[in-house]
Formats: sequence, structure tokens, C-alpha cells
Amino acid sequence: MKKNLLIFIFFSIALNAYAQQPVIKVFAFEQENYPGTKPSAGTKDENGNPIKKAADSKNYFIFLSFKKTYSVTPIQVFIHGQAFKIENVITRQTPVEYTVNSIPGKPGKKILVPKTSNKVVEIQLSEISLQEKKTAYVQQLASTNDVVITYKWNNKKYFAKEKKMQKMEPVYHE
Repeated sequence: MKKNLLIFIFFSIALNAYAQQPVIKVFAFEQENYPGTKPSAGTKDENGNPIKKAADSKNYFIFLSFKKTYSVTPIQVFIHGQAFKIENVITRQTPVEYTVNSIPGKPGKKILVPKTSNKVVEIQLSEISLQEKKTAYVQQLASTNDVVITYKWNNKKYFAKEKKMQKMEPVYHE
């Protein structure tokens, strides 16, 4: 009888501790960013220095959705195992839409986050990735998920993850 009571108490505490973590939905998008045409060979700037083509890059759009009563603070983001510093966190109204300009004169809209009664925040990342050592747990999460977000809630650190980022149409610049 005592053994059953102990198991019940342990199970209740474990269930209560698990239920304390907030439910957070991650919306993550990746977009190729092409800088434009390559300058012809021998082209120089006004100081006589050779002009180099800007490197291709990626734009990331990351959103978290959670109950309005929660006070969640994102701390760090790992994308494809690479750590990024959070530059800004912005509360967004839903639905969150992105204008797609792939057909000139006929812009379309893509819904990134559907309408919800939850709070939705956008995480804006710094362009420079961090060279930071990861714990074994974070390495394991980052190796199996495209996006891992470290956040604080009630002074405890938790992780939200997204297995696969959604691809968006690339952006081409002239």
C-alpha cells in the first residue's frame, strides 16, 4: 500500500512539473537572399579598389505563439546548429502576412502565422552568428531540429524547437 502511495505521489509531482512548462508554438521560415548581378571583371570603385560581389545570405522569420498570460523571454536561437543573438522581440497582430513580389504588378500574400487569440512575438536576429559552446543537450536538440529557441519563463530556462523550417520564395536584388 505504501509503495502504491509513493508511486502515486511521485507521478503526481512529475505530472505537475511537466504541466508547468508553457505550450509554445514555433513558426520558422527561411528565405534565400541574392544580392544582385556580379560586377564585370576589372570593375573598380571611385577609389580604384576592385568591386566584389556581395555574398548570398538568408533571411529568417521566426515567431513564437503562446498564451497571453505567459511572460516568456526568448534568450537565444540556434538555426541549423549555429547560435544567433536575438536583436529584437516584437509583438505582432495576427494573422502575420508576408507580401510575395515574385510576379511584378501582382503581389501575393503568404500567411506566416494564422489568426489566433494567443500572443505572437517575432524574434529578430542579429546578422552575425555567435561562436558559442553548446551543452550536450543543446547539441542534441540542434542536431535533430532546424530551429531551437532558448527562453525563460518563471525564472527557468526552457527550449522550444521546430523540426523543419519552411522555405519561402527567394529575394533577388538588382
